[in-house]
Amino acid sequence: MPIKNIRGGRPASPFKGVARRPSASIPIRRGASPQRIVNRAVKHQAARKSIFNVDSRPRPVVRPSAPPSRVMNKVGPPLGSMPRPQAARTARQPVQAPKGMAGRPMPPGAPSAALGQRPRSAAPLAVAAATAWVLNTASAPTDLSADLSSLQYSLNDLHERASFAHLEADVAALDSSLTHALNLLEAARDQGYRYQGDLEDIATKAMSRWQQVRDQVLENIRQNGAAFRSQLGPMDNYVRQLNMSLGGGQALGAIGTLRNEVSQALNRLGDVERTIQSAYDEIEQAAGELTRRLTTIHWALTQRGEASFEFDKDEDLYMAVKARWDYEGNEDPEGILFLTNKRLIFERKEKVATKKVLFITTAKELVQGLMIGQALANIKDLKAHNKGLFGHQDFIDIGFKDAKIGKVPFHLEGQPSEDWARMIKDAQSGKIEQERAKASKLSFADLTGELTQAHILELQNEVNELQDEMMLKNLATELNELENQVKNLGRELAKVRARGYHIEKALEADIQVLAAQWETIKTRAQGSMDMQVKLLSEQMTSIQSQTAQLAGMAGNLAAARPLFMQSKSAIASAEAQAEAAEETVLDQYDEYANEIESLQAHLAWVDWMLDALATGSFQLSATESGVAAVEAVWERPGMEPENGILFLTDQRLLWEDRVGDFELKFDVAFDQILDAKEDEDPETGMDTLVASLGKGAPVPNARFALAQPVGEDWIKMIGRARSGGYADDRAVEVDSALLERIRNAPTQCPKCGGAFTAPVLRGQTEITCEFCGTVTRI
Repeated sequence: MPIKNIRGGRPASPFKGVARRPSASIPIRRGASPQRIVNRAVKHQAARKSIFNVDSRPRPVVRPSAPPSRVMNKVGPPLGSMPRPQAARTARQPVQAPKGMAGRPMPPGAPSAALGQRPRSAAPLAVAAATAWVLNTASAPTDLSADLSSLQYSLNDLHERASFAHLEADVAALDSSLTHALNLLEAARDQGYRYQGDLEDIATKAMSRWQQVRDQVLENIRQNGAAFRSQLGPMDNYVRQLNMSLGGGQALGAIGTLRNEVSQALNRLGDVERTIQSAYDEIEQAAGELTRRLTTIHWALTQRGEASFEFDKDEDLYMAVKARWDYEGNEDPEGILFLTNKRLIFERKEKVATKKVLFITTAKELVQGLMIGQALANIKDLKAHNKGLFGHQDFIDIGFKDAKIGKVPFHLEGQPSEDWARMIKDAQSGKIEQERAKASKLSFADLTGELTQAHILELQNEVNELQDEMMLKNLATELNELENQVKNLGRELAKVRARGYHIEKALEADIQVLAAQWETIKTRAQGSMDMQVKLLSEQMTSIQSQTAQLAGMAGNLAAARPLFMQSKSAIASAEAQAEAAEETVLDQYDEYANEIESLQAHLAWVDWMLDALATGSFQLSATESGVAAVEAVWERPGMEPENGILFLTDQRLLWEDRVGDFELKFDVAFDQILDAKEDEDPETGMDTLVASLGKGAPVPNARFALAQPVGEDWIKMIGRARSGGYADDRAVEVDSALLERIRNAPTQCPKCGGAFTAPVLRGQTEITCEFCGTVTRI
């Protein structure tokens, strides 16, 4: 059942590439492939980008793909809080904010392995930086609570990162990643895969480079960690002084001093982290590339081993992909497309229904057989192209010289059609022969040294950890979590409706559609998972048997070495199969889960906006609804930039100063906005909203530097609000009598005769004459 896209036209997320990993509550196994997470992140980003471009109608609230922090800050996000090293490496260098504006951290709760980074628990904890700094928020005035919460967050962040434990974890995890890649490579060569000879070069260079720098990296971590922690001594005094001043009039000054010290310390810490990590960035990328390519190779080797036909004696497999012979009908055969150095082969391989009861399939059987087996010389033309609503379905049309076959269109799954067109041409020309690996170019034994009792014990532990992965327990957990999320959507929407979010009348229908689809999605995913687990369990039984046999040979390590290498290869192959199985199951519900998470994040950002409105120094009218909010700096010529929150409602654009006492300093109705455009701050690179204003506005022009890269989206939303788009999209209709009173509102003062020039807003009950001050009720 196709997933209906009900969230068309979303603005792009300020936090790109944040991928779900199956069940974040389950730790990544030491030998598991981090590149799988990278692949899913890229896939999700491409899918969301396509969805965003479906409809030019802007959504009413700009939001990242993860919920916001629940702390309502006065002065922006926690000062200096950069993404931790386990988050996306591309976020290591935050944009420097103008004075008074904090950086843009990844939201709390974002997956630690979002873009393939390794778990921080992989290494022992380093010595703590110092005693944790705790602010006495209980004795602080209420109006300082948000400032102190933000500052406490930054202090905790500084304290945790100053231990440098996350960098030690990087080292241990990179050891694991390289070992995993070498296991996969050794296993592939043992199974007879002879192509992509550059894999050995990449592995040798990465391992050699890592052996050269590893000890130095650890030494740098120890030295820099000790040096940095020694600089944090004065922080105790600043915290103590702030706690002592919370009951008096010096609190704001003490907060500013401590905030400045913490910000500077975090900036220095970020520089140190980036310097240390730069020593192994390329090695980390090489390990990821090896794992990604070898996982695909192992899947292809498995398909070769399960094939119903025989390969020729001198025929070597180059690549395989899951494909469907596209007849443009409901009975299109599905199977495996093989490319060898001799032929292009399509084997049908699918389970078909053999028994149905009331249209429900109750029995299936595997149908497998060779349908096409043509020599490469018989391919006369080929064309790669894309189809589908979003253009990311890969097809390749292959024309054969055999008139009985003619042109065959294949729908490829999981691999780009452009790559396959290139590979087929290279196979035809013989170019792939240049990629053959040289015999004995890389030996796992050479790189890992002598077999010891510790190696056998480590292998046994790895098999124990592999058990859960082969049972796909993380996917079962994720399905349960997803079901809870679906059930909570209605309650979350009711909550924001009760708080005054009156626009987006389609949200109720959206949630009903998603809820109606859930049982079908769940049944399909569960069935796929059960089938995959059954297949994997047979392989796991064989591995456990080998491991038990190996444990019995622990007294004779020389004799045990061949079985040890065989077990390592079997584990590597099983890992690849488990990853492929996980991908198969995830494909059954991934798009649906993205829709649920996107809608949840949307409602979380609506709730964040409502929190901002609830804590503001102003009130909306009874029929006015908030649309969006973003932390922003108001940049005025000749004045210091001020930090606050920019609000968009269905009637006005407002900005409130949130430093010290809250004060609404910008309040403009849409009739007063002549033009709005997007700009970029030349110094910081931050998105900037520039509004040209008409008569009655507080200033002729206003320039707001936005804390998130959402300038284009705000221009669209302002345009929609000015045209009345949000008024037409209200879930709660405005009383027609109220609208009639607004239309018939007086246009001049009854006392002095002065004209009323200010716009009359929906819900407004009185007009104040700007000339004589007389209040006229509507």
